[in-house]
Amino acid sequence: MIPAPARAVFEMLSERGPAPKLSREQWTELIAFTDRFQLTLHLRGVEGLPLRVEGEIAGRLAKNRARRERLWEAYGEVSQALKAAGVEFVALKGFTHETGFGIAENRLQYDLDFLCQREDRARAGRALVQAGYAPHTGKSLSPEHARPFVRPFQWKWRGDYYDPEIPIAVELHDTIWDLEPDRIRIDTAAFWSRRTELVAGGEPIPAWCEADRLGFAALHLLRHTLRNDARPAHAFELAQFVRERREDSGFWEEWRRLRDPGLRVLELAGLRLATEWFGGGKALRPAGGLPGKVEGWFRQFGWSPIANLMGSNKDAVWLHLALLENWRDRAAVLGRKLAPLRLPHQDANLAGRIGYHARALGPTLSRGLRWWLRRSTVSTAAQISD
Repeated sequence: MIPAPARAVFEMLSERGPAPKLSREQWTELIAFTDRFQLTLHLRGVEGLPLRVEGEIAGRLAKNRARRERLWEAYGEVSQALKAAGVEFVALKGFTHETGFGIAENRLQYDLDFLCQREDRARAGRALVQAGYAPHTGKSLSPEHARPFVRPFQWKWRGDYYDPEIPIAVELHDTIWDLEPDRIRIDTAAFWSRRTELVAGGEPIPAWCEADRLGFAALHLLRHTLRNDARPAHAFELAQFVRERREDSGFWEEWRRLRDPGLRVLELAGLRLATEWFGGGKALRPAGGLPGKVEGWFRQFGWSPIANLMGSNKDAVWLHLALLENWRDRAAVLGRKLAPLRLPHQDANLAGRIGYHARALGPTLSRGLRWWLRRSTVSTAAQISD
């Protein structure tokens, strides 16, 4: 169940239609939702917003502009440190999504992500330490990157997602997809051979080629969704990119040419998540269709990852199983997702996580098993819905 204010966000950002009639309390709830999920600035220009809301957006935009200045300064420092250490890298997300994604200064960015070769990661970490950064938190955030690096700070969280003084973290990656947690085998080695430079903010930035920037963004959204951590702002960026390329058949032909069938399905699943929530799915038709069992998941559970942000469900596990190729991997993922034995991160709310898993387990099993039993009746014809 998605509350009306949250539904209104997706409707406004999908069609750029006028703002709905909501009470003052509902607008407060809506802005709290968009602040939490980095969507507030994307509401700029929506027709019919209350003056109070327009004022709040303008205030957040001013703060984001100040933060962007700090981010560009930090990017310059870190990129120079890595280059001086002889570390080749590409920038991920962030500024590289300002060309082709149509979002520019509306993007709220908290950190800087750099990908380097695995053999260079230790050297990259030493370069950051020499530049005044230090590893932060007690453990890595995910298998795809090590502990983030930050400069020493005294800042404390004050409930403001747009605080320009939030410390800027630098995250080093040596892969964009790790096999172990998700059991999905893909080969993205060719991304590195196709890296290029793009200009953002007047600065040349090492980045993926355009097709791979889209592919990486789709994989990134998919991975977070499979881990019950959907990112609506990332989905909106993807939907914007799809809209920007809706008439560009040459781009989609190039994107298809550079993907093997397995990688294409995974990226299409990420793209489909984005267009399911923010519209524009018709533009994906040149990219091809999804397998019937995956398409069937979208029919029944397409909005479950968004509902999970405000409640408790694990319906994404059924999408995960539909993307896996053998029963051994499916059994491993099903067991880990439905009955996790690993303790959460040290700063997580243990009681809250236990409660979440307990509330989600029964409904997830009931809905998922019904769908899994019916999935053989789903047409395998390629379908893309708008």
